[in-house]
Amino acid sequence: MPKSRRRKPRHPRSHGPRPQPSLPPELGPMFKADELETQADAAGALRVVEGMPLDSRGKVFWRPERTRRLRQLVLLGDAAPAWVWARWVVAQAAQSTPGDVHRAMDLAVETRGGPSTLWGVDEIDARAKVIDHDWVYRQLALHEYGGLATFVRRRASRMLLSRAQGIATWAGAPMGAYELVEESASHLTWRDVDADRLLTTLNLGGAVFCAPGAHVIGRVVASGGKSLFESAPLAVPPDVAEAVAASPTDWVDALAQGCDDYGPTLSLLVARLHRFDLLADAPSHVRNGRHSDLSLVLAAVAGDLDLEDTDVPAAPIVAAALLEPGTVEALDGLLVPSDAAALTWLGGVLAEPAGVVCQRLVAELSSAA
Repeated sequence: MPKSRRRKPRHPRSHGPRPQPSLPPELGPMFKADELETQADAAGALRVVEGMPLDSRGKVFWRPERTRRLRQLVLLGDAAPAWVWARWVVAQAAQSTPGDVHRAMDLAVETRGGPSTLWGVDEIDARAKVIDHDWVYRQLALHEYGGLATFVRRRASRMLLSRAQGIATWAGAPMGAYELVEESASHLTWRDVDADRLLTTLNLGGAVFCAPGAHVIGRVVASGGKSLFESAPLAVPPDVAEAVAASPTDWVDALAQGCDDYGPTLSLLVARLHRFDLLADAPSHVRNGRHSDLSLVLAAVAGDLDLEDTDVPAAPIVAAALLEPGTVEALDGLLVPSDAAALTWLGGVLAEPAGVVCQRLVAELSSAA
């Protein structure tokens, strides 16, 4: 009988450990900065950001708005009021691509008129600009689709939440419609179109393009005893405001109808105007850069601007210029002890936290005298 053939046992070939795909070197610093921000450590996050300004391809890695926020928070330090910390929570939630991102983006683009309203050098850039600038996208992602509530519940530290007083109520704040009644250097008075009652918010520049009788939509919130819009409100025609007031939960439909009726006039406001700065609702590009910021502050100190003129809302622009990173450093050597009185007055007129910076400048002048 033929002998049975025994098969030699087959041993798996040893190829050694499989090579792991290399991760972009930027991820480590990015995750570290994210973590430090959730821990309310603006100074630590800024060190990470400034320690790696460029990515591995030599391009700027961090969004300028994020770097600006961190520098402003470091400038204010513990003197930052509660609403500033709360707005930082909102900003962190927004930069973490919250909620149903794709659904929010598709609906935002549809609301303002469709793909023809996209702008950018290519499709990727155009989508990024929706995330960075589109007013509808931000509201949907943070509020309607739960991005802010999720961030507060899952990622924000106790330290951050303790400083951001009232932030738990911001996520549930309803959309509202408001008519501008009066503007002062530090506050705005609005009429709630639905309730037909007056309310006052901090003047952070949200009415810089408005005159009494003009309308905006947005979410009014409170923090540390101050009322403000959770982010810059959107100027809209009166009929759109009336529609939002009549049915706040249908605000997207009302705004879509408005974009259809008014075309690019409203669509461009939705898509391009806002940068959602931390300390100001007036778009930063209305000030024309650092040299303009310095000139605005010096003109205010010299008394060349009437900051209490309600017809020309210069006060929120001056406050934003003073709080812009680099302005305080640029003032070094340009102020003299005799400017202390003007700075003291300025600090009492401008909306917080500009007054904190004015007080520090006065203290520096006094110590140098």
